[in-house]
Amino acid sequence: MRSGRTYGREYGKQQTIIVCIALFILLAWPVACRGKDESIAKFVSQDQGRALSISSSKMTLNNQMNTIIFEGDVIIEQEAMTLKADAVDVVFEPASDRENGLIEGVERKRTLSTITATGDIKFIQGDRTIYANTVVYFKKDEKMVFTGSPRILERQDELKGKKITVYILEDRVVVEGGEAIIHPK
Repeated sequence: MRSGRTYGREYGKQQTIIVCIALFILLAWPVACRGKDESIAKFVSQDQGRALSISSSKMTLNNQMNTIIFEGDVIIEQEAMTLKADAVDVVFEPASDRENGLIEGVERKRTLSTITATGDIKFIQGDRTIYANTVVYFKKDEKMVFTGSPRILERQDELKGKKITVYILEDRVVVEGGEAIIHPK
């Protein structure tokens, strides 16, 4: 029969959670050095086989709130898409009680809910560049909502509005309260 004590302490749920958090941080939060700044935090995730890389000056993980906050020169890259911002909040769906109780929970795949980027936003995808003050990505709907003087530049064409919604899977853009400058081919 195995004892419930390790090094004079009871090994319980709280210690298991601390060990899980420490392992998650060690496995999912490698620190990369690039250029002159040697304090860049880098987070890499796999989403349906597509790698998502986020780098920033500072990263704060809060498991209880299911969030990761990136601050300072944030760059998100996935395939042919790049997003630059001052700050990014990543929110995951809450884990079930069963997942929280498992030691294997360290390796569980968290389900992304939203990504909110604020500051000087620059989103680049192919020939399309979108500028704004805020963008929110909704994973469930596969859409991005740009606000705060958003504008799209695509080749010589420009769209401006109060709110720009990009439906990613449909390759469709909806501009509310805006104007367009289109240059026919």
